[in-house]
Amino acid sequence: MSAGRLIFLNIRALAIAKVLTMAFGLVATAWTARHLGPEHYGFIGFGTAFIAYAALFVNLGLSTYAVREIARDRSQAKRIVDHVLTIRVLLAVLVGGLYALIVHALDKPTLVKAVLWVQIVQLFGQALIIDFYYQGTERMGVIAGREAGNAVVTMIATLALVRGPEDVVIAAGITALSVLFNALLVVVRYTREFGAPRPRFDFGAWRVMLSAAAPMAVSVFAWAIFSHLDTVMLGFMADKTQVGWYSASFKVLMLASTAGHIVMNSFLPQLASAYGDHERMRVRMHDYATTMLVVGALASATGLTLAPEILMLFFGEAYAPAVNALRLLMAALGVIYLNMVLGNPLLVWHRQTGYMAVILTGGAVNAALNLWAIPRWGMEGSAAATLASELVCTAGMAWLHRRAVGQLYLGIAARAAACALLAVASWVLIGHLLPQAVPRHPLAVLAVGGTCMAMVYAAVVPLAGLVAVSRLRRLVGASA
Repeated sequence: MSAGRLIFLNIRALAIAKVLTMAFGLVATAWTARHLGPEHYGFIGFGTAFIAYAALFVNLGLSTYAVREIARDRSQAKRIVDHVLTIRVLLAVLVGGLYALIVHALDKPTLVKAVLWVQIVQLFGQALIIDFYYQGTERMGVIAGREAGNAVVTMIATLALVRGPEDVVIAAGITALSVLFNALLVVVRYTREFGAPRPRFDFGAWRVMLSAAAPMAVSVFAWAIFSHLDTVMLGFMADKTQVGWYSASFKVLMLASTAGHIVMNSFLPQLASAYGDHERMRVRMHDYATTMLVVGALASATGLTLAPEILMLFFGEAYAPAVNALRLLMAALGVIYLNMVLGNPLLVWHRQTGYMAVILTGGAVNAALNLWAIPRWGMEGSAAATLASELVCTAGMAWLHRRAVGQLYLGIAARAAACALLAVASWVLIGHLLPQAVPRHPLAVLAVGGTCMAMVYAAVVPLAGLVAVSRLRRLVGASA
């Protein structure tokens, strides 16, 4: 099977699952946000951001390391799985204990501490996730099934058990237990195929793995500063309602970046296997950059244009004050897609140290800007800090990437942005031409506006030379 077909099949498998995951996730998120209200939903957002830091110490970059090594030599997969699971379970026990002590020492209300404590379960779920094996062997369907299953379980439990603000601890527990439950299901599947993972205590092997993964771990930790520092700092520096508003906006950002992760996870094994062959690296990167930027431009433009309707439909009128923060985050989304193009391949090309340095710099900028901006502008200041720090990372990643493969993708980015602007302009024009008497219900605006922009975008992207329709037809036909 050609690399193009394999990538296409992986993207298709993940895309189908992600559509289901996003649909179920939006239902669960909207239900939770509406029934808890902004203040109590802020507890969930603060807890999610806080546990994310602890989860980083459970992984320590081992997943990225494992994907890279398994993609290059599948004969080592069983040994790598055993070692990674052993290390991560031990770390989950240690980190979970320290996390509980830190939560106990926090100057926070008992209810907030209860939300934080119940999420400790999530650390053990994260420790047992073996997506890295299926990503390294390019069996994305298994990953897709786990993610969809996680979303289904979370949605059903949320609809059944979350009824009001008093259920905030239950809502936090649902997410944590769902991660653990679905991770165990994938481990059971792996056991049926290859036998049960067994504990391995080879400290020499651990030293080699952890040394190689250390720069990745630091990079991922610094990346998490981008992803969660704003919410954590808002939790300490702003009122609880603002945290709830911002958490809703940030949830939209995470969902909108899902398509990028589908593309990235589908391409990374091929990018890893191309390492050492300069011309093959350039070819794979051109395809990867084109796919990622075409997707990212539309996602960012749609979010910017329809931000008020997104908040009103999924979170309700109580979250309307978050519209400016959401628009800033949607602008940052386009930069995030560009950074996924320029940065993530470096991790599978043995350039994790440079990647780490750039991310740490961006993280420091993000922290400093949040300290300055939150007291002045609250959640909007935090969102602006995220956008600015992402731009700082773009400059660093571009320099490293050009050194690695001798090319950037500014032409692709410019054409994708131009196509997105045309799509936005078409909807703005239609919106102005519609009579004022036409109802502007958020669902109708999202459905019609989103469809209009997607259709215009799909029409102009081939004209801009970003998508070869004939090649796409061959891939679809070959995999049908």
